[in-house]
Amino acid sequence: MPTSPVLMSANVSNVKIDGEAVVGLQAIEWKIVRNRQNVHNIGIDERVGVDYGPIFVTGTLRVRSAHPKLDTLLLTGVSEVKQFQLVVELKKLGTSVKTLTFDECYVEGKSFSMDANGVGLSDYSFTATRVREQ
Repeated sequence: MPTSPVLMSANVSNVKIDGEAVVGLQAIEWKIVRNRQNVHNIGIDERVGVDYGPIFVTGTLRVRSAHPKLDTLLLTGVSEVKQFQLVVELKKLGTSVKTLTFDECYVEGKSFSMDANGVGLSDYSFTATRVREQ
């Protein structure tokens, strides 16, 4: 029997960095990838198997103007680089659907854009050691 889709709403969901709400968040994207290598035999063009490796997590947070904590984490010296925890609570009409916890996150980079009719947007890229779903 097919199940109906669960529609999660951005305007009631929460995103927090180290327990602090991300003010001005416009979008969040993440990707979970399992490292993969094709296995081939000599003399044939088709693969004969697949060798799977570790999982890694990458993502982006889009914030209006800037986020001071993420800027600080990005711009610290190499010896002072610190990790953070990102928690995303996905909701539908006020009811919690699932919570995703990204552990041991690091800010990898930042890009900034601003057009003539809008406000500035900062895109912060991050990596995480793991993502847990509750």
